[in-house]
Amino acid sequence: MSGNHNEVLLEVKDLKKSYGDHLVLDGINTTISKGEVIAIIGPSGCGKSTFLRSLNLLEHPDSGSILFEGRDLMELISKKAGRQGARELNALREKIGMVFQQFNLFPNMTVKENIMLAPVKLKLLTKEEASAKAEELLNRVGLADKAQVYPNMLSGGQKQRIAIARALAMNPALMLFDEPTSALDPEMVGEVLNLMKQLAKDGMTMVVVTHEMGFAREVANRVMFIDEKNIMEEGTPEEIFSHPKNPRLQDFLARVR
Repeated sequence: MSGNHNEVLLEVKDLKKSYGDHLVLDGINTTISKGEVIAIIGPSGCGKSTFLRSLNLLEHPDSGSILFEGRDLMELISKKAGRQGARELNALREKIGMVFQQFNLFPNMTVKENIMLAPVKLKLLTKEEASAKAEELLNRVGLADKAQVYPNMLSGGQKQRIAIARALAMNPALMLFDEPTSALDPEMVGEVLNLMKQLAKDGMTMVVVTHEMGFAREVANRVMFIDEKNIMEEGTPEEIFSHPKNPRLQDFLARVR
């Protein structure tokens, strides 16, 4: 995998999150470096998606720190940060792309318009620049011929590739993927995973919550096993899949293999 793995992009310290009395994340600590591809695995309901969604504050953690490019996002959502903090937070969050299980494309817009929308709305690109960028991204995801098509004319795999192109249109420093293949028919999973492999090869920093163990083994630099509200074990794919130490991880892998 390409990328400089010495430069820290995001650091999480003692992250906690509850829903009412239900504790979901209990003091998570980790560091993500530029160019790293991290796969997050674990049983359903263990907090994987909550952790991922906390990284760009789609979920607001109760306490802890999320340092992105050196700035504490948690500090910026505090009342003390005021309007200036909110502006700075929005600018930082624009650098964190997110791809969901469901594609969330606007059905009344063409594929190209979906990709152009955010950069134009946020005044990051002119319409002309956004149009050129959208065409370049459609080429990159192998769907150049779908620019003027509406989302309901696409397969699930195509929709997810468009959702990835839309996230890339913001030039993110970090891409978060929340089980991006779980809503797809089995025959469409490969086309999305192949695109993600290509992004990893190109040096994109990625954090991927996934049930696809083959993808985690092949593409990730590091695999995190989350269970019991925390990271129970993390290491290289070789360490996690071939030499798991934690009994809960051993049990999980025995069930998913």
